[in-house]
Amino acid sequence: MRTKALVLTAVLAAAGLANAIAQVYSVNVVGYATVSVTAGFNMIANPLDNKTGNNLSNVLKLPDTEVGATVFTYTAAGGFASATYLGSAVGWSPDTVVAPGTGMFLQVAAANSLVFVGDVPQGTDSNMSLDKGFSLIGSKVPQAISLSAMSFPADDGDTVFFFRGTPKSYESHTALGGSWLPDAIPAIGEAFWAQKANAGAWTRNFAVQ
Repeated sequence: MRTKALVLTAVLAAAGLANAIAQVYSVNVVGYATVSVTAGFNMIANPLDNKTGNNLSNVLKLPDTEVGATVFTYTAAGGFASATYLGSAVGWSPDTVVAPGTGMFLQVAAANSLVFVGDVPQGTDSNMSLDKGFSLIGSKVPQAISLSAMSFPADDGDTVFFFRGTPKSYESHTALGGSWLPDAIPAIGEAFWAQKANAGAWTRNFAVQ
């Protein structure tokens, strides 16, 4: 899976304090990410916060030629829940919520480009809880840098699995001594399996500079 484009537009809003002496600034960074998928199964993740709602019908728009496409999300019970694409007039059924960082399998009939639109999660919104055992996740922040640089918490022996190549197969990366062997770099909008010995928190408190 390759990310072809990421465009971010910063919108700055200022609010004056009551005494008009100081000002407080808040930043919303709105953008889009274009993610390429191939025919068959792909592991993708929602990399942006869609303010109209992070349900599949808002987040994952497909052409009508892909009626019957399926998304599989991993459940807390360790199984999969599926949703089916019924066309642009209807959307997905069920209309599952896939919040930023939620990983999923997408099964499509043909190669395509997916466009995700929304805000870049910042501050505590960029943080994520990680379960013991397996989780199907992606970065909440649209960056293509190493998991070490993104402060992903890993104990020695923790492993992540990407679904890549032609034909696709799993490639594994194992944490050892604070590094990943080999280095683990998820693409923007790419999901991966995380297998952790202990639950933890992926704490970034990310801010657009």
